[in-house]
Amino acid sequence: MSDGARLCPYGLRNVPSSWLRNLRDAGDILRRARNPAELAKGLMPKQWLSRRVLNAAQAPDAKVGASEVAEALQALRNELKAEAIDDAGKVDYPKLKESGAFARMQETSLLLRAIDFGELRDDDARTAFWINIYNVLAIHGVLALEIRESVMEVPSFFGTVAYDIGGFVLTLDEIENGLLRRNAPHPATGARPFPAEDPRLSLCPSEVDPRIHAALVCASTSCPPVAFYDAAKLHRQLDLAASGYVAADVEVDDRKRVVRLPITFRYYQSDFGGPVGIQAFLLSHATPGQRDTLRAAFDADFRFDYHRYDWSLNSIV
Repeated sequence: MSDGARLCPYGLRNVPSSWLRNLRDAGDILRRARNPAELAKGLMPKQWLSRRVLNAAQAPDAKVGASEVAEALQALRNELKAEAIDDAGKVDYPKLKESGAFARMQETSLLLRAIDFGELRDDDARTAFWINIYNVLAIHGVLALEIRESVMEVPSFFGTVAYDIGGFVLTLDEIENGLLRRNAPHPATGARPFPAEDPRLSLCPSEVDPRIHAALVCASTSCPPVAFYDAAKLHRQLDLAASGYVAADVEVDDRKRVVRLPITFRYYQSDFGGPVGIQAFLLSHATPGQRDTLRAAFDADFRFDYHRYDWSLNSIV
């Protein structure tokens, strides 16, 4: 009996499995909502929502260079790793909330308000900067909104948690889809984050690097481990992140004739170049033994299947 038949015994056996998966995933999100009010916000168009700007306090008087912000992020990374992030990239949120690292996170977020974007001239600098800001903002958002078990306690989390960065208020969704993905349609709504000619588009890298999906950490168990990126080492670091992502979360099921992937590959398949591009990405970043297994599966026309997304908090405890 198919999964669809087991789930839908009352005349829904012909519903496509992808629809059932979408309904199931939506149910996972809905059941985690903190209260009906937060659930309602999660269903509203983003333009109706108030943003939760986490660095709204007084900014420095003078402009701050991007290199100074990068140094502050480096110091923050060191404190986070020492105090609250383990070797597996999980976060001890209760400990972090009471630590000096959280105080530094707040201080660093204020620097962002006065940043001079002039030093973010090339793709590597921009990509590393926005990945790091996204990862810090997600952690900061968990603490500020007192998330306990899942960011889906606040379903509007990614569309409302924001920093003021150089005068632009940017949410997690806008950093990911508007900047790093170059104003690509949101995978859930199909809407582009920014209107055409929006000045924020000048802050995008010149092209979408699909390896970002192995680096962006949305504070959930299905995300990659928390890490920080250095523009001077970016390609080596992203290659390592992508290789770790493929090694940990891609598997071949010979009995069902499927290659099972993180659902990120379905949400963002256009970033990888569609199914053929996904195959190339997997082969490029697989270990030698895994690469042989994947190549044999692709030659045998195994289809893609996807892991369910686990929205549980990426917490140590």
